[in-house]
Amino acid sequence: MRIREKILGITLCITCLLTVSSCALLPAADATNTTTEPSDSATIEFFSMDTYMQITVFGARASEAAEAARERVLAIEQIFSRTIEDSEISQIHKAEAGTAVKVSDEAIALLERAIAASEETNGAFDITIAPVMSLWGFTKDVYHVPGEDEIASVLPLVDYKNVVIDKGAGTVTLGSAGMAIDVGGIAKGYASDEVQRVLREYACEGALISLGGNAAVMGAKPDGAAFRVAITDPMNPSAFLGVLTCQETSIVTSGGYERFFVEDGVTYIHIMDPETGRPTESDLISVTIVCTEGLRADFLSTALFVMGRERAIEFWREHKDFSMVLCDADGVIYVSEDLASSFDATEGTYAEPVIVSTEGGV
Repeated sequence: MRIREKILGITLCITCLLTVSSCALLPAADATNTTTEPSDSATIEFFSMDTYMQITVFGARASEAAEAARERVLAIEQIFSRTIEDSEISQIHKAEAGTAVKVSDEAIALLERAIAASEETNGAFDITIAPVMSLWGFTKDVYHVPGEDEIASVLPLVDYKNVVIDKGAGTVTLGSAGMAIDVGGIAKGYASDEVQRVLREYACEGALISLGGNAAVMGAKPDGAAFRVAITDPMNPSAFLGVLTCQETSIVTSGGYERFFVEDGVTYIHIMDPETGRPTESDLISVTIVCTEGLRADFLSTALFVMGRERAIEFWREHKDFSMVLCDADGVIYVSEDLASSFDATEGTYAEPVIVSTEGGV
């Protein structure tokens, strides 16, 4: 079963909540749907980057701004999609190993950030994970449990250090035949940042942005109140783990429940461990990152999931430029101390959250 269809019919990884009503996202449609709402607001729904997206904008030019934001997302997809035949990423993949491929400045900039993310997380996030994703069937949703020999044959292709970027020449070179780039763990976060940039050009008063599990909030609601963002319960995706009250921030959640398949009674999730070439065997089942930059929140949610609880907490203590909500396999919620006053756990779902301190205690 493909989990995306299940999520779209019930809830996304993150669902944005309004005070008077929930803006629970509807199943994706083939055509873009734009609606104008009272108080100079507009909501646009569309499908891009293999997921359902929804943008709600408040302001005098809300409809115009929402459409411009949608166009920006679609333009980003045309550059970075692995499945679009003429995308710049596809052109890199079509070239022979060692051949420099000319790409746009935008592609260079994002790939540089992706490599820096791979380095910062010591490979827990790796943009060259694509051959492993394909081997397990997650690229085309034709699932397959590979043998050890198959995994061993593609693991050498997973090494972000073999991606050579020449910023001056505007080229990207893959070092080995069979290598491939997958920016799926960073592109939606980048798109979210770009949507916010576009909306600011239209002087929007506030916005709710949901790009397939990547949420962001701008400004405030028409009544001046802060937005509330609900985090999906990884053990029951039709319910909420808790709710964050937030403004001017990005919120990204990664979890094994988002996309998986089951074979012979074994569940295989889509988040791969670059070190083993297999689905991550993490003691975490959900990682939510709260950060001013969507791009950073995006790759950190994946990386910390791969790291597991102890390494994730240590990484947060070392950096402190993001906030987090972790849920482990025992149903324990860990909340970084900077979110203690803004995160409300759903009553009766789990035990009282454990507050993670910068000083080393929990």
